[in-house]
Amino acid sequence: MRHSVLAALALAAAAAPAAADHGPITVGARVGGYGFRNPDSVDATGHVAWDACRMNGLGVFARRPLGRFFAEGGADVYFTEGFPTGAADVPEGESRSRLSGLMTVAAGANIVETRRFIGYAQLGAGLEMTSFRFSSGMDTMEDSRALPLGFVGIGGELRLGQTSFGASLRAHVMGNYSAVYQANRDTWDPTTNHLEVSPEAAAQGQFYVSYAM
Repeated sequence: MRHSVLAALALAAAAAPAAADHGPITVGARVGGYGFRNPDSVDATGHVAWDACRMNGLGVFARRPLGRFFAEGGADVYFTEGFPTGAADVPEGESRSRLSGLMTVAAGANIVETRRFIGYAQLGAGLEMTSFRFSSGMDTMEDSRALPLGFVGIGGELRLGQTSFGASLRAHVMGNYSAVYQANRDTWDPTTNHLEVSPEAAAQGQFYVSYAM
C-alpha cells in the first residue's frame, strides 16, 4: 500500500511541471488595415464595400499559450490613408484625417493544429485613443476621445522553428465619425455643424511575424 501511495505521489510530482508549463511567450510585430462598412459604396454584384474611413497601421503584440488556448495583448497605431492631409475618398473640397492608438486584449483557441500550421479563432476588446479632423474650405472641426471596441477574428500561421508568419481577419464594432455640416451658411451654428460618433462595423486584415522566446 505504501509503495502504491509513493508511486502515485511520484507520478503526480512528475506531471505537475508539465501541467504548469504553458509554453514560451510569443512576441511579434504586425501591419494591417481596416475600413468601416460603407452602404453608399456597392459594387455591380450588390456587395457593400468596407472602404469608409480606410486606415492603415502597425503594431506589436505578445501571446501566452495555455494549452490549446492563448491570451494576447497588443498595441497598434492606425491612421487614415491620406493622413495628415485628409482622406481622398471624400467629396471634393472636404478632407478627413484620423489618428488612433489601439490597446487590445484577446482570448483565443487553436482550432486546427499541425506540426507546422495553426488555425485559430479569438475574441477581444480594447480601447481606442483617437483624434479626428474634418475640414471644408476654411472651416475645421476636430475631436479627440477614448472609445471602446470589440472584435471577433480568425487567423492562421505557419511555424518555422521559433519564428511564425501569419495573417488574421477581424470583424470589429468600434466608433466611427460622421460630420454633420452645412456649407454656405452666414454664421457658425453648432447644432447644424458638428461631429458625431456612433458604433459601426469595421473589417480588418493583418499580417504578422512572431518569435517564440
